[in-house]
Amino acid sequence: MNAPKLPSMKRLEAAALVEILTGKRISHLSFQGDTNSYCLRAPIFNLREAGWPIDDCWNAGGISRFSGRRTKFKKYFISAENLQALRICFGERLTRFVEAVQRLNAATTPKAANLRGGNV
Repeated sequence: MNAPKLPSMKRLEAAALVEILTGKRISHLSFQGDTNSYCLRAPIFNLREAGWPIDDCWNAGGISRFSGRRTKFKKYFISAENLQALRICFGERLTRFVEAVQRLNAATTPKAANLRGGNV
């Protein structure tokens, strides 16, 4: 496996990648809850362009109260085999990247900003 390029830590791509690298299957709704950004399509596209082996699957949601039809949405993930290959390829660098992005996100969440007296 060729090593994909790590995104900048302050970009939405990094937030999405960290969620996926920790074994989560993320959707637009879960991404919005974590980052306050509903747009997951562009970060996923950019990560795939950078060589990240991100898979997706369709899931059925509830019945829409507007159309009466069952909703469907995608969840994005990296397979266990690819995660293992990435850990071998990147080694400790991948762990340090995940930890750094998690620290950055924890420090810049709206709750953390309110605790520091900042404006949100």
